[in-house]
Amino acid sequence: MSPLYPRPLLLCAALSLLPGFLDAQDQGASSTQGLASELTDKFDPSKDTFETEVLNERAGNVLKEIAHGFELPHPIDGDRFRAFLDPGFRCDPLVRSEVEVVFEDDSFTVTRSSRPETPDAQRLQGAEGFAEGLGRLFGRWEGTNHVRSKLKLWRIEQIDAGFETEVLVQILAQAEGRAAQHSASWHCTWSLPAAGDPLPRLIDVRIEDVEEVVSRAGSTLFSDCTASVLGKTGPYPSQVLPGINHWTARLSNQIGMQMFGHHGLAVGDADGDGLEDLYVCDGGGLPNRLYLQQEDGTVVERARQLGLDWLDLSTSALWLDLDQDGDQDLVVSTLARLLICVNEGSTGFRLAGSFRAVTEPYSLAAADYDLDGDLDLFLCGYGAGAEGTEGPHRGLGDSAVSPVPYHDANNGGANALLRNDGDFEFVDVTDPVGLGQNNSRFSFAAAWEDFDDDGDPDLYVANDFGRNNLYENRGGKFVDIAEEAAVQDIASGMSVAWGDYDRDGRMDCYVSNMFSAAGNRVTYQRRFAESSSEDTIDKVQRMARGNTLFHNAGDGTFHDVSEEAGVTMGRWAWSSGFADLNNDGWQDLVVTNGYFTNEDSGDL
Repeated sequence: MSPLYPRPLLLCAALSLLPGFLDAQDQGASSTQGLASELTDKFDPSKDTFETEVLNERAGNVLKEIAHGFELPHPIDGDRFRAFLDPGFRCDPLVRSEVEVVFEDDSFTVTRSSRPETPDAQRLQGAEGFAEGLGRLFGRWEGTNHVRSKLKLWRIEQIDAGFETEVLVQILAQAEGRAAQHSASWHCTWSLPAAGDPLPRLIDVRIEDVEEVVSRAGSTLFSDCTASVLGKTGPYPSQVLPGINHWTARLSNQIGMQMFGHHGLAVGDADGDGLEDLYVCDGGGLPNRLYLQQEDGTVVERARQLGLDWLDLSTSALWLDLDQDGDQDLVVSTLARLLICVNEGSTGFRLAGSFRAVTEPYSLAAADYDLDGDLDLFLCGYGAGAEGTEGPHRGLGDSAVSPVPYHDANNGGANALLRNDGDFEFVDVTDPVGLGQNNSRFSFAAAWEDFDDDGDPDLYVANDFGRNNLYENRGGKFVDIAEEAAVQDIASGMSVAWGDYDRDGRMDCYVSNMFSAAGNRVTYQRRFAESSSEDTIDKVQRMARGNTLFHNAGDGTFHDVSEEAGVTMGRWAWSSGFADLNNDGWQDLVVTNGYFTNEDSGDL
C-alpha cells in the first residue's frame, strides 16, 4: 500500500484501530468481515469528516487524467481535457516570455520565472486554450518521443462554492540524446462535484513559479550503466533484480529480512589496484556482496572468496585504514554486532573483532576525534528495542518502541563512540567524552566536520521524529549545542551532509527530511489536532516541510536558508550529498528519495 498519509497520521490511525481489532479477536472468526468493514470505514476520509481529504482524492483523480493527457501522442487535442474543465475554465500561459537564465554551460540551461498576475487578455480559455498552451510548451522540445509527468496536490483549502489547491507539476520530456524537465507550481481553483458526478472541475489555474532544465543534444550528464557494469555477475540477476517483494515472501523476518531496505553500501579500493570497488549490504538471509572493479569498468563479485559474505541483516559499511598500513580495512554494522575486518592483501579479510555497541544499528561515521592519529568510529542506534527482542533474529523495527511524542521523541536508542586504541581494539567512550548528552533519539545518520575551524572534528546527528544534535568538540570532549546554534531542525531527520555551498570558506549543513503532500494538506486543516497547542501543531507541520539547508554564519550559529535556496522539496528524502557534478567549482546537491510502495491488493 502506498503511504497516503505522513507517519504521524499513520500512527494515529493505527492506534485508533487497535481497540476494534482486539474486540474482533475476542468475538472470533465470524467477525472478520465486520472488522474489514470497520477498517475500510476508518481509512475512508469521507467517514471521518475530513472533507478536504475527500476533495483531495477526487481532485487527484482529475489531475492524474490530465497528466495522462500530457503523455499521449501530440499534437494535443482539447477534447482530452474537456470533461475535467469547467465551461468557464481559464489558465495562465504555460510558456513564459520573460525568463531568467540562472545557470548555463555546455551541457544544459536552467531558467526560472515568477511574475505577478497575468492580465486577463493573455490568459488561456477553455479546453482548446489549455491544449494550445500545452502545444506551445511541448513544441519547444522538438523531437520529444517520451514524456512522463506528475501533478501532485499538496495543499488544499475550502472556499465558498468550491476549493483551492496548490499543485506541484513535473514534466520530463526525453528525446534521443537530450531531455527537458519542466517544474511548476499551480494554484488551482475548483468547483464542487455536481450531484451524481464524483469529479470536481477545474475553474482556474494560476502559474506561480516555473523552472526548466534543458539539456543540449548529446550532453546528458548521467546514464544508467547498472546492467552493463553488474549484469554479468551472478548476484545481479539472482539477488538484486528480483526485488524486495520477492525476498520478503521467501525469507523470514526471524533471520532479519525486512521490507524497508535500510542497507548501506561503501565505496573503496578493497584490493589495492587503484580502482574503486563496491561493498553492498543486504537483508538477513542474503549475503553481502563485494564487487571488484576491473580495468574495463565491469566488476567481478568476490565477497565469499575474500571472507565478507555475511548473511546477517547489515545496515552500513565503511572502508577505512584502521591500522595505518596503507590499505583499506572494512567495518560492517550488522543487527547482531559491529564487525571489524582487517585487510590482509591477497589472502582476503580477517575478522579482527566485533562489538555489541547499540541495540538497533543504522549508520557509521569515522573521524579522529581525539587527534591521536587513528580513526575512531561513531555508530548510530535507532530504536531502543523491547525486552527480549535483541539479537540476530530480530528485524530492524520489528519490536522497536514507538516514538513519544511523535514530533519530538526522546525514547529512542543510544548511539556509541568507539575509540580506536590500536591493534583493532576499540573502547566505548560515549559517556566519558560527553556524547551521552541527548543520546536517546531515533538516530538515522551522522557526519563529522570541523564546522567552527578550530582544528578538531565536530559531529552532527540526524534524528527521526524530532530534533537533531550538533556536538561541538572541545578538546576531545563534546557538548550538544544544536539549540544555541539553531540547527535542531525538528523533523524526520534521515541524513546529513556538509559542504561549502556558497564558497565563503565555511562548511554549511544539509539535512534530509520528509516532504509529505498529505502532511502539508491535513496538518493545516483547522480541525487537525484541535486539542493540541499551537506550538505542537507547528512542529508537526514542520515535519512535512522537507529538507533543510543551514548556512554557517561563522559565529557558531547557522541560518535556515532552505526556502530561499529552493531545496526543501526533496520528496521522501533518505540520503543527500554535496558534489560538484559538472566541475564548475560549485557544490551541487544530490538527493536520493522514495518509499516502499506495494501493490494494492484490495484487502482493506
